[in-house]
Amino acid sequence: MVFHRYFTLVFFQVLLLWGCSNIDGMKGVFTPPFWNDYDPSSNLFVDHTSWGYLLNKHVQLKTDGTTVIAYANFSQPDRQALENYIQSLASFPIEKLNRKEQYAFWLNLYNALVVRLVLENYLILSIADIKSNDNLLKKGPFNQKLISIKGWPLSLSFIRKKILSSLFLDPRFHYGLCDAAVGSPRLQRHPYTGDKVDRMLDEAALEYINHSRTLRFKEGNVLVLSALYEMYPQQFGHTTAKILQHIRHYAMDHVKKKLSSVAQVTFDFDWSLNDGIKLK
Repeated sequence: MVFHRYFTLVFFQVLLLWGCSNIDGMKGVFTPPFWNDYDPSSNLFVDHTSWGYLLNKHVQLKTDGTTVIAYANFSQPDRQALENYIQSLASFPIEKLNRKEQYAFWLNLYNALVVRLVLENYLILSIADIKSNDNLLKKGPFNQKLISIKGWPLSLSFIRKKILSSLFLDPRFHYGLCDAAVGSPRLQRHPYTGDKVDRMLDEAALEYINHSRTLRFKEGNVLVLSALYEMYPQQFGHTTAKILQHIRHYAMDHVKKKLSSVAQVTFDFDWSLNDGIKLK
């Protein structure tokens, strides 16, 4: 018994000494994440020209106002241009940007990563069909580590749920993210920029909320709503009433009128790939 107590005491003393000697090595654990830093007086901006070229070339506007992406038409030079653009964002000193430019930065990066992910796994019927090579974790497409910035391996979910949601207390960012699905907010034909990000997100919200892929009515005053609002309740409110309040803010008059008589709300989402090849 005495030996046991002595051994335990020595063990904890050694552990304490080891911990003290490694305090410097633990500093990184308590360092604030890099995305918190910004320069409010900065006039620096990111050059999204190459991304804009690819969007203009491959994103097609349909007659119903939605967009699709001609993944099959991406040439090898196009793919390399996309990769170069993503790597340029990864090495950019984001802490030197103001918040609006950072907003545009994260929206563009997310969408570019989604397009690259689809291209790497094409032909697929849905982004949901993409599986990770990690047999132990079996991560889906949104939890895969797709890029490393300043030593932080980032996934799509991390960018959406941890970075965008913490930096911008603004539900509109969801309308700026395209998940390569028919039911998703559309991919714009122009990149987001700091000076236009607010206007572009308002336009994206208006388009998404007033489209039938997002909101449609069935017999019996049943509203079928995009599951986007169910997947991310933190930004849209944790109740159906809060979600509908948000939707009314962007809804057209004829939609608002129907919303006033809703008796039941259900959720649905079309995960079919937003593939422009169908237009040919």
